[in-house]
Amino acid sequence: MIAGILVASTLSSVVLLPRAGPRPLITAGMLLGAGGSAYLAQLTVTSSYPAGVLPALLIMGLGFGMIFAPAINTATAGVPRQDSGVASALVNTMQQVGGSIGISVLSTITASATTSYLLAHHTGPQAAAAAATHGYTLAFTISAALLGLGAILAILMLPSRKQLEQLTSEASALIPEPEPGAAAPAAPAPPAPQPQAAPELHPAVKVMPVALLCCSPVIDPGLPPATAARPST
Repeated sequence: MIAGILVASTLSSVVLLPRAGPRPLITAGMLLGAGGSAYLAQLTVTSSYPAGVLPALLIMGLGFGMIFAPAINTATAGVPRQDSGVASALVNTMQQVGGSIGISVLSTITASATTSYLLAHHTGPQAAAAAATHGYTLAFTISAALLGLGAILAILMLPSRKQLEQLTSEASALIPEPEPGAAAPAAPAPPAPQPQAAPELHPAVKVMPVALLCCSPVIDPGLPPATAARPST
C-alpha cells in the first residue's frame, strides 16, 4: 500500500494534475479505494493473503495516492499568500481529525459486530475467527460506501482544470505590486548620538581579606589597586 501511495502521489501531482485537473484524479482515487474496500469485504475465514488481501492493498494504495496530493494542492489553491499558512494548517488538521474519527468509528463497529456474531454463533471450532471476519468485512463494506460517496462529492464539488487555473491566477492578482516609477520610501535617518556623561570618580575602595572556615581569603581581582587613602567616615 505504501509503495502504491508513493508511486500514485508522485505521478498524480507532477504529471496528471496539471493536465487533467483534480476532479478526475480524486474521483478515480475514490473509486479505486472503494473497489479495494469492496474486495476486502469478500474475505472469508479460509482466504489467503496473496489472493484475498494483497490485490486490495495495491489497489487501495494507488487510489489513496491519487487522492492525497491533488486534494491538498486543490484545497490550498486560490488562497492569498498571506493566508496560505492558515489554509494548509486547516487541511492538515482536518485530515488528521478525519482519520482519527474514521478509525475509531470503524473499530467500534467491528468490535460490536464481532461480539454480536459470536454471541449468536458461539459454537464451532472456528467461531472466533468467523466472528472476527464478519466484523472486518462489515467495516470494509461501510468504508467502500463512504469512498463511493466521496467520489460523488468529488464530481459535484471539485473544480475543473480551467477553474483551478482561474483560482490560481486570481490569487496571484491579489498580491500587491509596487507601482512603476514610484520612489522607494526613504529610510529614516539614524538618531544623533547622545553625549555621554563623564563617569563619576569614586574613591578607591580597599578590600580587606576575610578568613573563612575551609576557604581561601576573599579577593576581588577586578577592582583596581588602592591608590588613595580610605576616606574617613
